[in-house]
Amino acid sequence: MAAASPSTVFLTDLKVNMTPDTVDIRSTSSVNSYGERTYTGGATTYDAYIRRANEADRDVDETTKIAWVVYIPDSSLTLNVEDQITLPAPVSDTRPLVKVKTMKDPLGQVAVVAYVGNK
Repeated sequence: MAAASPSTVFLTDLKVNMTPDTVDIRSTSSVNSYGERTYTGGATTYDAYIRRANEADRDVDETTKIAWVVYIPDSSLTLNVEDQITLPAPVSDTRPLVKVKTMKDPLGQVAVVAYVGNK
């Protein structure tokens, strides 16, 4: 039997041991005539590690406030700022995505980092 790749083993360990929270994500479906985004279908739940944002996570001029940073270890998640993210308790609310980064290693995508704004 072939051994699992180091990247797969790391991703599994990360999900099992270091992601105490979950987030719900829904993709954009359409924009109405008022420019408001509408979402359809059910949300997909992902394991995540969530922390409060610190000063280094904010923009230089601090016009855009980042309240939370969400680390989602997933090798196939495609996330963008038009998507909808719902944080667990104690926030228990849908917040806007300000910035999204995809983290990769030599074998491909390993995680997504989502910067979540204030309400």
